Amino acid sequence: MPTPPTRRLHLSPSDGNSAPQSAEQQRFHRLHDDIAAQRALLDAWSAAIDAYEQRYLQDYLPLHAQYRDQHVALLDFLDHAASGGMRLGRTDAQALHALIASIAESLLLGEDDEARRRHLAGMYERYAPANEAAAPGTEADDETEALLRRVEAEMDAARAKAEAAREKRRAERQRKGTTRAQQAHQQKEEVVQATQSVRAVYRQLVSALHPDREPDEQERLRKTALMQRVNEAYAAHRLLDLLQLQLEIEQIDARHLQGLADAQLAHYNRVLAGQLAELQQEVRAVEAGFKARHGLNPHGKLRPELLADRLRHEIAKLHNALRDLQREQRMLEDPDVFKRWVKAQRQMG
Repeated sequence: MPTPPTRRLHLSPSDGNSAPQSAEQQRFHRLHDDIAAQRALLDAWSAAIDAYEQRYLQDYLPLHAQYRDQHVALLDFLDHAASGGMRLGRTDAQALHALIASIAESLLLGEDDEARRRHLAGMYERYAPANEAAAPGTEADDETEALLRRVEAEMDAARAKAEAAREKRRAERQRKGTTRAQQAHQQKEEVVQATQSVRAVYRQLVSALHPDREPDEQERLRKTALMQRVNEAYAAHRLLDLLQLQLEIEQIDARHLQGLADAQLAHYNRVLAGQLAELQQEVRAVEAGFKARHGLNPHGKLRPELLADRLRHEIAKLHNALRDLQREQRMLEDPDVFKRWVKAQRQMG
């Protein structure tokens, strides 16, 4: 579900007479803007992926199935030709057999239908050349052994480098007198303080909006809707949403935020930094999941606004490939064209 738009939380009154912002106030604004940007990016990914998946199911997959059917039909035609449907010399026949085995093997990789898998596997077994096991002690074995030794040496060097770096960090921590237990205790205290900050804002909102305390029916309905938003924001630990609700019901204003002590803002900023990290991780997970589902390079650059164009391009490529495959099979029905084609395939191989 897309995140509802939020207005920017200003820590300075708009009268132009405010004092310069402190470092914590500036960080609050940066985190606020970064969170808004990540939410917008997450919404953009969600919308783009939904549109992509819908067209992928409706247009791309049926076309891809048609292309595979045509490819299997071509393979069956080549099988018929290799089985005596076309008269070929020995060298050309061997080239055709290798080509059939290669096509059958590639089609097997993406085939889910069990009957067709058996059909393709049987064809591959008929035409694939016998596997020749490499004899031990060959030059290839020597090269492999040398490669393994080099890789192991590189791994040993990397482990030694990592261990040296760990020792350096350990010595630095000891020099500063900070132990792991002290760090863990400090982090725990920061988490407790940040959680208390969010809970304090939540309680203020509940106190002002609890619908059971409202006698007016219309106002009770309004507060019920607001309380639902409050509970959702609190459950998600979204401090910014809670503060925005406080602004919306005029429980606080910019002067209130401006007057917060840096110590309180520091607690807020720790909450926001954690929320930003979670959003960034969610964006990365959504993008990685999409790439994994569609076999895309996990390290490749991809933007949500380009997904529709990418799919249109893939569909156009598949249309052209299907048309070319159909035209090729019609041409190969001519024996002279077929023989020239096999010779060309042999030369390319």
